[in-house]
Amino acid sequence: MRIATVAAFLFLHSAAHGQDTSAAMTVIAASVERSELTKSITATGNVVAWREISVSSEVGGLTVTEIAVDEGDFVAKGQVLARLTRDLTVAVISKHKAAVDELQASLAIARSDATRAHAVSSGVISAQVIEQRETLVKTTEAKLRAAEAQLGEAEARDRQTVIVAPAAGMIASRSVTIGQVVQAGVEMFRLIQDNRVEADARVLESDLLAAKAGQRATVFGPTGTSEQGTVRIVSPIVDPKTRLGTVRIALAGDTHLKPGMFARVEIAVESKLALTVPLKALVWRDARAHVFKVGRDNLVSLAEVGIGAGATDTVEIVRGLDAGDRIVTQGAGLLNDGDAVNVKTASVNGGAVR
Repeated sequence: MRIATVAAFLFLHSAAHGQDTSAAMTVIAASVERSELTKSITATGNVVAWREISVSSEVGGLTVTEIAVDEGDFVAKGQVLARLTRDLTVAVISKHKAAVDELQASLAIARSDATRAHAVSSGVISAQVIEQRETLVKTTEAKLRAAEAQLGEAEARDRQTVIVAPAAGMIASRSVTIGQVVQAGVEMFRLIQDNRVEADARVLESDLLAAKAGQRATVFGPTGTSEQGTVRIVSPIVDPKTRLGTVRIALAGDTHLKPGMFARVEIAVESKLALTVPLKALVWRDARAHVFKVGRDNLVSLAEVGIGAGATDTVEIVRGLDAGDRIVTQGAGLLNDGDAVNVKTASVNGGAVR
């Protein structure tokens, strides 16, 4: 709101050179203009991770031999987080490789025997023998495939001794130490994916319907500093006990807020052009809001107004005033309808009401 302020000061003229003059009342007044009015809803909540990933081992009973990261470190997808002992998995791999080598040799002999059987003139080797040699080839091939599958499984288990990041992000917690024997499925690290955090605000059910994804929001941390965010998602349900719904507000990647911190949130749900005046301009008569309008003859007249949304120092006027009207903004409580005032003009800029 831009308000051209007309300043005037209340003073009494003393007698001069033995002559008395009448008292002249003065006030601070303002010319009202339309400005952008933003309606907000307020809520409290906590700062939380956008998505947390629990990282654990797929194999159990192995000892941690190396830890490559610590809490607070940023990691890329696939980056090594820890290593487990490989003694057992390497031995199993060697065993299965030997079995594969043996079956490959047996398969080569079986195929050679089958080939020679087919090459011999008819009647020298019976059909039963030929069939047995062909069957031996097939069974050896099957055994070889099974051995190769076991080797592949052993190699996969060996790869599982290297714990890697499933996604890029920040290490939020580490619950493993060198020398510890890990169990399959037990959390070793907790990762905040992409290092994205957001405010998890609890909103009254009466305000929840006004919240929409994409709306601007201001998030205040525990120290009172503010950061800008955007509504990412509005919960589709309301807690029947607390009558609160959840609104998740995405924060910038360089935010200083940490998961677990308290947060106060203001969500801008509506913006429009409206007339706004300072709260101190209102005069209450018979429980109704009024203002003093300043006329061209510098006489003030009491006018009833309708008020709408407001903030700490301004309020929306929904009826009773037009753009360009001059109203008393300070000293209104000293005036009566029809009083005369003296004025002195100055200019200031107003702010948007939330």
